[in-house]
Amino acid sequence: MKFERQKVPQPVYGTVNVYRIGDTLIDTGHVTEDSRMAMADALDSGRLADVERVVLTHPHIDHVGGSQTLPELAALPHVVFEGVPSIITDFRRYLKRVHEEIQERSVGLAADRSAIDESYFPIDDYAEDDIQIGRVVGDGDTVRLGEYSCEVIHTPGHSRQHMALWHADSKTMFSADLVSTNGHFMYGPLYGDVGSYIDSLQRLRTYDANCLVPGHGPVISDPTKRIEEALGKTRRAMSGIKTAVETTNDRIAASQLAREVFEATEETIGFLTLVVCEYLEYLEDENEVVISYAEDGIFAASS
Repeated sequence: MKFERQKVPQPVYGTVNVYRIGDTLIDTGHVTEDSRMAMADALDSGRLADVERVVLTHPHIDHVGGSQTLPELAALPHVVFEGVPSIITDFRRYLKRVHEEIQERSVGLAADRSAIDESYFPIDDYAEDDIQIGRVVGDGDTVRLGEYSCEVIHTPGHSRQHMALWHADSKTMFSADLVSTNGHFMYGPLYGDVGSYIDSLQRLRTYDANCLVPGHGPVISDPTKRIEEALGKTRRAMSGIKTAVETTNDRIAASQLAREVFEATEETIGFLTLVVCEYLEYLEDENEVVISYAEDGIFAASS
């Protein structure tokens, strides 16, 4: 299967991938200026000439940015998964809710440790009403990527509205953000879910892909190994959090768990506290921990 990968800059986390397959574009980068200018340059230079449609793997800000900021891309028919239209056509409201969640989970951290919501999730005037939704798909549907016919696979976890795209003939899986560059579960605002993430990884493993084409980083040529590593890291993170909670006399802060289990530094403590909160919500659903909210942070105790 032939595709072109374009690395587009984004704030804080390096780059995000945009793929061209014939007349189809998968995702459109971040909303911030560097990303927007990179996509505008690709349009102006002709590298994206004759692109006729956009497929969005999920509605996160680093994957819908060009659609939200560049009229040429917004005007193209978009293929999206169920639940995506209500997010990308009311994007300001969605981002305000993201800010609220991050601020709630950043209580107790130094002020500059929670600034990620301002730098990575800027609230601005976005296309919203101008984005053309051509088709809404669900699990098992077929989507055309250029000349190739691909199966839609619902892969929630990083986002409830997340899909992967499977080309059976070449055993190529466009896995978007399900498998991260470091193999860890990554926080996804509002709709992240650790249990669904585990289920989606296990489902992806059954396809026996030759390569995973991710939303960040280079193509993954050893899919089974990388999926097993991701599952292993999730199990170890879960075990580490449970052990830390169980061995604490009273309660332990989410930020402290980020330091103990994920070795968070002052630079990573904000993001990793968000990740810990996702694990704690899953463990509370499993009756393994009890979460409490206080003025000085989010805490976990044994159930």
